[in-house]
Amino acid sequence: MRKVDVVVLNSHGVGQVCHIKRLPRRGETLAAKNWRVEEDGGKGVTVSVALGRLGIATGYIGKVGCDPWGEMGKKWLEESGVDATHMIFDETVATGTGLIMIDEEGYNTIVDGDSACEFLTEEEVERALSDMKDATYFITGFGMPWQKALAGAKRAKEGYGMSTLCNASPLPDGPMGDLSYLDYLVLNDVEAGALLGHEEDAGRCIRSMAEDLQKQYGCGGVIITNGEHGSGVLSGGEWIDVPPVEVEAVDTIGAGDGYLAAFTAGLVRGLDVRDAALYAGLYSAYKVTRQGSMTKKPGMGYPYDREVEEFIARLDLTGAAG
Repeated sequence: MRKVDVVVLNSHGVGQVCHIKRLPRRGETLAAKNWRVEEDGGKGVTVSVALGRLGIATGYIGKVGCDPWGEMGKKWLEESGVDATHMIFDETVATGTGLIMIDEEGYNTIVDGDSACEFLTEEEVERALSDMKDATYFITGFGMPWQKALAGAKRAKEGYGMSTLCNASPLPDGPMGDLSYLDYLVLNDVEAGALLGHEEDAGRCIRSMAEDLQKQYGCGGVIITNGEHGSGVLSGGEWIDVPPVEVEAVDTIGAGDGYLAAFTAGLVRGLDVRDAALYAGLYSAYKVTRQGSMTKKPGMGYPYDREVEEFIARLDLTGAAG
């Protein structure tokens, strides 16, 4: 396999959406319309695709079933230039899927399936890391069993010297302990507050939360995204405030994964942490102006490097990007 700069270990799954007159009662069979598979994958594949479209040499690690949903993930990866050698197909498991049922009033019910990465073994992860040992950055997250994600990050850091980033979403159901092997713990403002035990809508500033998280877990740095209010990065004891970019948002799906990908892409290209964070903020602002994530339709989905640069240039022309 070719040399990669970034290794991503996390889930792949697909979402199926249907529209129904009302939510079904227990034991009821109900007709559905407009049933479709969304062009959106699990967090591992979305981050990988975003990186690949930015021109970053990326390798993916994960497990899927021998089914159309697994093949779909491999297709998305390879179309974006991502090395899918270690997307492991296993006939004994099923690729994770979710079903979203939307009623006539717009309310939805979501049934989320298990991640096939639950069956990913320590030996399989080790073999993949060994094959990609020259990578500089390692990204994981809790779209897969969180204990396995953290074990992978620890091995990448201590065994191969990679810089490690972990998106702690969804939040773990138990104590994570010492995270000194993580260079960056990544989450949004709501997740940060919940992880610290704050009351909902407590209104704590993201800088304070980042400092508390760094102190609690011993990680090297913390990244907190804050929706339309921007984001912030705690790194090397320095707080970097990333201001929001005013855009007309049409679809926020995948914006957080795109931010993580863009931040890492900036680091790969040699930007310092501040400039990488600013680039990530611009990237995610552009992403929310586009529908979808994996789709390759013009003007939609995760943007390619050239499109991001054109967006930034347009902001520069209006003075909106400093």
